[in-house]
Amino acid sequence: MTIFANKLATVAETVRLSAGGPLSELECALRESAGRPAIAIGSGGSAIMAEYFARCRSTLGYGITHVQTPMEFVVLQDDMFGHDIWIFSAGADNPDASAALSTALASAVTGVKLVTVNAEGSAAVIGMREDRCQVIVAPVAERKDGFLATHSLVAMATCMLAAADMVCTRSGSTDTIERLATEVERIAKSPCRIDLRPEGAVFVLHDPQCRTLATLIETSLWETAIAPVQRTDFRNFAHGRHVWAARHPDRMLVIAVTAATSRGIWSGIRNALPSTVRSIEADLGHAGRFRTAVSIVEGLEMVRALGDAAGIDPGKPGRGDFAGTIYGDTGLTDLTSDLGPAVRHKLQAVRFHDDPSCPSIDAPEAHKTWLDGLSSTRFGGIVLDYDGTVVATEARLNPPAVEIISELTRLADAGVAIGFATGRGGSAGVALRKALPERLHPTIPIGYYNGGHVRMLDVNVEKDRPEANLDLLALADWIEEQSLLVPGTPLKRGEVQITIRHSELTDPTAFASRVAAFPAVSKGRIKVLSSHHSFDLLPSTTSKTAVTLELCQRLGGNRQVLAIGDSGEPGGNDTELLGHPPSVSVDGVCGHLKGSWSLFGRTSSGPAALLRILRALRTENGHALLDLEFLGASPA
Repeated sequence: MTIFANKLATVAETVRLSAGGPLSELECALRESAGRPAIAIGSGGSAIMAEYFARCRSTLGYGITHVQTPMEFVVLQDDMFGHDIWIFSAGADNPDASAALSTALASAVTGVKLVTVNAEGSAAVIGMREDRCQVIVAPVAERKDGFLATHSLVAMATCMLAAADMVCTRSGSTDTIERLATEVERIAKSPCRIDLRPEGAVFVLHDPQCRTLATLIETSLWETAIAPVQRTDFRNFAHGRHVWAARHPDRMLVIAVTAATSRGIWSGIRNALPSTVRSIEADLGHAGRFRTAVSIVEGLEMVRALGDAAGIDPGKPGRGDFAGTIYGDTGLTDLTSDLGPAVRHKLQAVRFHDDPSCPSIDAPEAHKTWLDGLSSTRFGGIVLDYDGTVVATEARLNPPAVEIISELTRLADAGVAIGFATGRGGSAGVALRKALPERLHPTIPIGYYNGGHVRMLDVNVEKDRPEANLDLLALADWIEEQSLLVPGTPLKRGEVQITIRHSELTDPTAFASRVAAFPAVSKGRIKVLSSHHSFDLLPSTTSKTAVTLELCQRLGGNRQVLAIGDSGEPGGNDTELLGHPPSVSVDGVCGHLKGSWSLFGRTSSGPAALLRILRALRTENGHALLDLEFLGASPA
């Protein structure tokens, strides 16, 4: 009797042990996830469990479940906000499971569940320390599986099945578990035999509802080298994957995994295939949770039979000496560490904007280079955007926080020059004159209208107006003629800038393309910038960098000016300001690895992020250095 067969002989014991497992925990976790998207993560045998979990959620009507490997989860960097994350790992001790857990805990997911059979695994130990993670441990009759997952897979699946049935308040968990144990014993008493000819290829064709069993067969056959195998659904097989049957019909075994809805589709394929193509069928009926759980054990028995035919013990197929090195490699864990919030934030922008000029360099290395430059620079001055940076966009009419004003005053008194660059007009000056000590007003330049009118803070720009730009006056007339504004909305005309709130436009998403038809815009004399709340139309020569230049001229020497803003994305009104290092964004960044970066990614933004940065500036002899260690952002 093979090692694998011995493992299967005692699987029923694990099924019955599940009656004392964490069924109530799983039931509550399933109920809480109702209506939210979920990501199920697993590799190897745990990938089969991830598929089974997805099927359970589907039958409960709980919403979409994406099944991913740990590497997919770490590398794809999809927006996971509002998702539930379920990680399946038998031992909870391999580097990839730990990497997936670290990525999940560092993201904005709703919750993290780690399902395992080993409470002492390194990932399980870490998860138990985290408030956002729930570790659920299924009981097993035999802790060690052998090469392929057997008891661990059956344990997790049985607990999930029983919990899902408890959600439905149908039969109790004890009845479900006993029914499954009876089926497992029946399968054990009726061992199957399958003819697998030498050099044959196996095609696993399946109904999409039967991915659990199909995945089990595919991964098991390939991992044990029993046979080359390919898995696909019935109709995808029809689109070109059938050529092997034409060339090698006598060296092909089809394992068809059908459900009630797909029997006719498989029948059509079977009738069309050459008669010499061998096939076996597994019919899962309606592919419900219980029948799918039974199919897991049937699939394991099928793998045993195929192993016997090939002369391979699936429990000990004879892996190479190098296998342990590959399995235990910490590359994904290392990558997870490198892909911190700031790097993930930047890569999201890189993918979104897809700038062809973005260099194909390692993003973590580019981030380290940026941090190195930031930490080694002596800042003689700081230029700050106002809305979204000094004050929150949604509270832009409120005064700046007392803590921010206190830090700015500390820096100014230490000899660090302070300036502001804002898309606003005089209202920003009014707010800052009220907030900052009057003694500092004559020393602080403000670039009003995105730098189109630079004056010191003690100057009231309502009385000191800029000269009107004729192109802007003509553009204002054109906008009103084109009916781009919500009826009854007056257009605020400025001499050097027109500002229109998104809420004032009939179609904010189409505004930039519509206004591009105006000659002064199409010919490049007027540019269109966007912030989180409005569009700014201004002469193309206008730039917030005018304030940076003003401070540089005042400072002289080699002292640099640090720019801080929130709209660094292409078309944002801080793009130019943050495009010249040294700079830090407290929100949006550009899609270029050598452009603007944030320090905290999405974990901290706006005035909260600004306050952290200001507090990390250490002053000495009229300049400031940014203490990255204080921020927890030191380069590796």
